[in-house]
Amino acid sequence: MRRPVILAVLLLLPAFASFGGAADGPQRASVACGRADYPSATAYGPASVVNESLWQSFRNAGGFDGGGEGTGAVEVRVSDDGTIHVVTLEEVVVRAYTGGTATDRTMLALRVRDEDSGGRSLASYNFTALDLGGQSGGNLTLVARPSAGLDVFWRWAYLPCSDTFVNAYYVFHARIAGGRIADENTLAYFEAPRPSRSPPADLILLVTAGFAVTVIFLLARRALKRPRDPPDPAGGSKTQRFK
Repeated sequence: MRRPVILAVLLLLPAFASFGGAADGPQRASVACGRADYPSATAYGPASVVNESLWQSFRNAGGFDGGGEGTGAVEVRVSDDGTIHVVTLEEVVVRAYTGGTATDRTMLALRVRDEDSGGRSLASYNFTALDLGGQSGGNLTLVARPSAGLDVFWRWAYLPCSDTFVNAYYVFHARIAGGRIADENTLAYFEAPRPSRSPPADLILLVTAGFAVTVIFLLARRALKRPRDPPDPAGGSKTQRFK
């Protein structure tokens, strides 16, 4: 029985090694997934267009060309007949209470402040903050263009690999016209592709361990069925008889 035991131990070693390597979870993120410049006016998934007219307007105007991009917060300044539109998009933390328990969540806040050429504030517009899953560290992209008012397209893309929050691309449209908010963040595009992954370490562990147990059982069964030397009618062992 010594050989089957040694073989079984050797078979189980890769399983234990896999288990040790999975201490941080089978889907631990180590690289960035997705594309920082996607979706764009030329590269996008047609099936993910939510509002065809807004998306076509976004493409016709050149997508995010001439806009700004950043993480945490991004700001662009646009001149329109002496008025400077300062458009800011940023992640903000909102604290909500459920009974006596407080929960902090990250939300996306869009603001527009109008200034004159001297920097004096003329008006400000605060759009309703959006909760896109409570994740922070998303890629923010923002473009604003005067058009009988101000059209704003902005994107929030969560790019790191994660099983708790799948990669996501959101593109919204906002508009100010006639001194008021005319469009308060209408979704134009949404896509959440799941990145391809290798088999989880836990799955490899289970398969390897199951295979090892099966081999141990077969080897043990074979050892038990191995025929023994028949008894010597003359007494004594075969070794003694041949001496």
